[in-house]
Amino acid sequence: MTSADAVFAWLGVGALLAAVLSRVLAGRPLSLPLVFLLCGIGVYLLPLPPPVIDPVDDRVVAEHVIEVVVLISLMGAGLALNRPVGRHRWGATWRLLGITMPLAFLITALMAWWLLDWPPAAALLLGAVLAPTDPVLVARLGMLDGLR
Repeated sequence: MTSADAVFAWLGVGALLAAVLSRVLAGRPLSLPLVFLLCGIGVYLLPLPPPVIDPVDDRVVAEHVIEVVVLISLMGAGLALNRPVGRHRWGATWRLLGITMPLAFLITALMAWWLLDWPPAAALLLGAVLAPTDPVLVARLGMLDGLR
């Protein structure tokens, strides 16, 4: 078993626990992030040396961990969308994704290029990082219904 396999196995166990614990903890005063935080503290307190992963030397492991984290995040964001499927019901979401996000990306990049005199590549990267990409957050805040 390679170290990448071990990382995928532990991340799979974490994903399975997240799926099971979310149902077990429903209606209780504990939240899923709190349980995982307590598990992390417990693992840290074990008398074992923590793994030392250098992102430069262990590039393959770091890439796999990042890939899994991004996939889990996107899956969680997709599952959090509580809208029934329908063309008219998703109108506000499509406007956020098709208009607001690209405009925020372009305006941020142009401002960084023009006001801060950044090189175009760095300005584009800043615009991509700061663009609002989470319509789930807007839906959670209750603002999506007002955009219809």
